[in-house]
Amino acid sequence: MTDRMEAVFLNPGKSDPSDPTGGFWREVSAFMQAVADDLGIDLEIIYAERNHVLMVKEAEKVLSREHPPDYLIVVNEKLAAGKIIAQADAKGVRVFNLLLDFYGEQAKELGNPRKKYKYWIGGLVPDNRWAGYNLAKELIDKAKERGIAEKNIKLLPISGDYATQATLLRNDGLGYARADFFEAKFLPEIHCLWRKDKAFDLVTKFLIRDPNVNVIWAANDPMALGAIEGIKKNGLTPGQDVLVGGINWDKPALEAVKNGTLTLSVGGHFMTGGWGLVMLYDYHHGYDFAGKAGPLIRKRIFGVIDEDNVECYLNKFSFRDWSKIDFRKFSKAYNKKSDYDFSVKALLKN
Repeated sequence: MTDRMEAVFLNPGKSDPSDPTGGFWREVSAFMQAVADDLGIDLEIIYAERNHVLMVKEAEKVLSREHPPDYLIVVNEKLAAGKIIAQADAKGVRVFNLLLDFYGEQAKELGNPRKKYKYWIGGLVPDNRWAGYNLAKELIDKAKERGIAEKNIKLLPISGDYATQATLLRNDGLGYARADFFEAKFLPEIHCLWRKDKAFDLVTKFLIRDPNVNVIWAANDPMALGAIEGIKKNGLTPGQDVLVGGINWDKPALEAVKNGTLTLSVGGHFMTGGWGLVMLYDYHHGYDFAGKAGPLIRKRIFGVIDEDNVECYLNKFSFRDWSKIDFRKFSKAYNKKSDYDFSVKALLKN
């Protein structure tokens, strides 16, 4: 296998490490780069700085190069990927979508990969509904285990923005939990725009008005950490008086799980880009990732880190040194596996 592949990833996130929305998108890049290094892939990462218009412009620049990459990897941030797929197809550049799916009119227009747009070869999308539902389920279960249920569970959801797919799908999952756990009181969600500072401000004020909130569901880890600071500001103890859970597996959040202030974090989806690169590598070397369900792969990918497994995870990956993983073990081109196992369990075994 000497045919070295080239890929460009249009990362929709912020490149600034100090951005208050957290480090999720930089984690996506770091994990992808580790996979690329292991598999001998030339990977270029371009940040769109949370600007979907800029992302489309950057895609146009890449597609206009004299020597475009073998693969263009995109995220359907604010529905921008549809246009990029069409442009890449017209240029004969293979395109692969990550993390966010297609719905409604956009899905109808695009159809399935390899049909209308034959150079759109597929994608990998984690189940955000599962993440939203299981974050609520785990928090409620733990509240019952710790006796908080005796006071009646009152759950405050902290949502991200008002429009992105991750927000809507995680809120959908929360809605399913609302129906299943009817004994808990679910308050209307507050929107903190993925920001730690915004969550701190709103939770501080909310708990003054309603000090009986004892569970906080946060759609990402930075907002969960902001909520924890707001709980402390009100003289309450996070992890005892109020249980908080987030999504992302950000390093500061996992440290908070370890010290007991954060009850759990649902995550692992930042690895989706790396797993997508494994699939593209296999495709490039004659091992098509498309299964019976087609080339747009929808996998759970998310997992839960809590007090039971946080030590194991941090002992292995506390420094986010993904070079410790031999990613060739996940590749069909190297191992002739029948299916992909991108689970947390498989990762910790590696």
